[in-house]
Amino acid sequence: MHITERRVGDATILDLVGELTYANRSTFKGSVERSKQAGCRYLILNMESVRFLDSSALGMLALLSQSLKSSEGVISLLNPQSYVREIITLANLHRMLPVYKTEQDALAGAKLPAVG
Repeated sequence: MHITERRVGDATILDLVGELTYANRSTFKGSVERSKQAGCRYLILNMESVRFLDSSALGMLALLSQSLKSSEGVISLLNPQSYVREIITLANLHRMLPVYKTEQDALAGAKLPAVG
């Protein structure tokens, strides 16, 4: 897994490439922690180049959502591929994490207060 971090306004976008799995959880967690320690409250995960995610990735995303909400942060997913979107939907993660098709929509959604 390769992760590139970008700042766009008040949001941090993590561009994820590859597979989000148990085997590379440390890389993902490290990137997220660096963003949180830098004061990020609006985290957008660009899933466009993620080919696969496993059950451990689903758990990490759910825990991350809860962690950011408890600190009044917002996390969202950007443009997952159809297979990844199907996994997210089957796991009902789309109820916890907003899923956007465009970066512009994700950035606009990051400004909204967390619902909960």
